[in-house]
Amino acid sequence: MIKHEFGGEWTRIKLEVLEKYLNIYTTALKNQPFTLHYVDAFAGTGQRDDEDKKTDPLLELEALKGSVRRALECRDTFHEYHFNDLKLEHVQALEELRAEYPEKVIHITRLDANDFVTNFCRSLGATERAIVFLDPYSTAVHWRTLQAIAATKKVDLWMLFPISILLRILPQSGPRDEWRPCIERLLGTTEWENACYVESEPLIGDLFGGQETKPQRSDHEAVIQFVTRRLREIFPHVGEPTRLNQRSGLLFLFYFAVSNPHPKAKALATKLSRAIQPKP
Repeated sequence: MIKHEFGGEWTRIKLEVLEKYLNIYTTALKNQPFTLHYVDAFAGTGQRDDEDKKTDPLLELEALKGSVRRALECRDTFHEYHFNDLKLEHVQALEELRAEYPEKVIHITRLDANDFVTNFCRSLGATERAIVFLDPYSTAVHWRTLQAIAATKKVDLWMLFPISILLRILPQSGPRDEWRPCIERLLGTTEWENACYVESEPLIGDLFGGQETKPQRSDHEAVIQFVTRRLREIFPHVGEPTRLNQRSGLLFLFYFAVSNPHPKAKALATKLSRAIQPKP
């Protein structure tokens, strides 16, 4: 089996939150007239080989369960599973994993994640519902993909947002031209510069008595608020993100968003997502 090494404590938190929601979701909808889909656009190998080695065999076995296996082992099953990854070796590992669950309907694809998710969203019928999990490699998810999810009005989204990478490509001293296309794909707007930068106090006087100002990045809380606000412009409900840290600081924001605009759907989603959030 190919090893897929990543993560640490923050990975455990993310996967446990996701697993709790999958179980609540499938139980709540099991008697409803819907076909339920689980969609994992960056599925990896289906397992995780944690960087932190375990000594207890039971803990070690639990650590190997990535998002794919946790979804497959929900108490109440999804009707169909859709696993995608662009890496050939990951797809081959997923094919091996599928053989362990012959009773389940599992689709495996090797596509760009944005194309994969957009195609899936277009295919959803009136009696279908889905959970989409986006755990991207770097800044791979485009804003247009999130718009496609929001437009379905049938999908609950869990997404890992790479806030540490965004802060890295928003230097304190001002934006760099080579990063602008990436930032605009990620955030879906050219307004990010006004939101993420402010003018610093005048520092340099010129020969004619004028003073020069330079842009300075807003603090990271302002950037987080901007990202959250952008998501709330397209989704009827977006919860406050779970902050996932490691020793070096904040790594990711784990967002939950609901595309169904019905008040009851939003109220239920809010209640459930709050109930499963990790305790501070």
